[in-house]
Amino acid sequence: MSAQLNRFILVMAAGALVVLTMATPAGAVFDPIATEPVAPYAQPVDASVPKRGCTTTPADPKNTTGSTPAVQVIYAWHDGNGNNYEAYVERIAKIVDRMDWLLDESTNYDQHIKTSCRTGYDTSTYSGYAHALVIPEKIELADPAAENPPEVMADDLAAAGYDDANRKYVVFEDFDGTGTAHCGPVCVATADEWDSGTMMHELIHLHNVDHAKVTEVPDTLAVNDVMSSQYNDWQVDQEFNNYYDPSEVSALFYTSNHPSTNKVNLAAYPQFTTPICCDVGYSNDLLTAQERTIEAQAPYSFPTGFSVSGGGWMQITPPGADNQVSARYYDGRRSLTMNVQAHAEGFLSITRRPAVTAGQRYKFFTRLTTGASGDVKLRLSWYNGSNSLISTSDSSLYALTSDWQEYNVSAIAPSGTATVQLSVVSPSGQNFAYLTDSWQLNHCNNGKTVDGCRIDG
Repeated sequence: MSAQLNRFILVMAAGALVVLTMATPAGAVFDPIATEPVAPYAQPVDASVPKRGCTTTPADPKNTTGSTPAVQVIYAWHDGNGNNYEAYVERIAKIVDRMDWLLDESTNYDQHIKTSCRTGYDTSTYSGYAHALVIPEKIELADPAAENPPEVMADDLAAAGYDDANRKYVVFEDFDGTGTAHCGPVCVATADEWDSGTMMHELIHLHNVDHAKVTEVPDTLAVNDVMSSQYNDWQVDQEFNNYYDPSEVSALFYTSNHPSTNKVNLAAYPQFTTPICCDVGYSNDLLTAQERTIEAQAPYSFPTGFSVSGGGWMQITPPGADNQVSARYYDGRRSLTMNVQAHAEGFLSITRRPAVTAGQRYKFFTRLTTGASGDVKLRLSWYNGSNSLISTSDSSLYALTSDWQEYNVSAIAPSGTATVQLSVVSPSGQNFAYLTDSWQLNHCNNGKTVDGCRIDG
């Protein structure tokens, strides 16, 4: 399956979720081994990829009723290409280990994939672990010379007895197949191009996550795929506001444009372990889901968690139809409007002040746009344990545009700091309105990106 040909189609029909990826054209030389994604930083070499291990090991992998929900790994073969299980079993296990690694390394939360193994193998050795984890299954293709629909894989596994509702089946196809997420009668994530980005992408789809199609343009799809991808990026929802938030597993996020009402949080799904704070990972955030997404209970209601002082007043936008640009942005629905008034400097702030550590670096992000013209700057206000202001750290003065742009300010918390307040500041003498969404406060602790905080993108 050529990466250049790869594209995704979401189909909802008869209660079944199908996400298809264009596969290798019929007649092409088949090779299942693909290239691992490397951004935002390179994965470890094969020898140092952490071993996931087995979460559960039922005596019969076809009868797992009552066992913990988990992912079952299948090697699918067909007579046309032969059974190459012994040649590939350890390679497949290594890809599953990488899938688990990229989930854990995406954030500063410890979270892993629950995997199901079978008994009868010494899992203290890597070979034994791989054989216990990966189960071979012969697939009867409807047409061996052509791509087969995902229903063939699901139906074949169900007929073979792999049909437990508490299993998600990750299927490595050793023939010309499709990169697919499909539920009905069982849930399968398949690929004939084997790498951790592709398989994690399809596994995420099985948890009712779309491609997080939210943009600043109404009813259009995001150009860049924000999910884990085999092309380059492997991180899972770096801003905790599309579909994955390990810091608040009760928080839910829209995954598609209006009028869809589907909300999910991948971090809460039972095939993953409970996320535990805090370890070292690519993305982290010190704000709540409400503060990041500015999602009010109803249009025009007062935005919980935000406050204004000085020249200006705020409202949830838009004063108009729900399909307008201002109606929704990064979380798929509502943004916040600040109506700037000329008589004084205006401050739009998150009311709560997150706890921080003196001497460490923090970075504040937000997205801003205006339909007029005006200038703002971002501010970090540092407070001590007695709630007295120590100092402030400001960004440059930004001239806002009609495009949604991400702006940020980064600084080291001064001596004596206990908390920080985030604000967008508008200098006096201006009369205009700007919109804001997607706030984020990173603790620059991971040391894996250029400046210790997540890379813009």
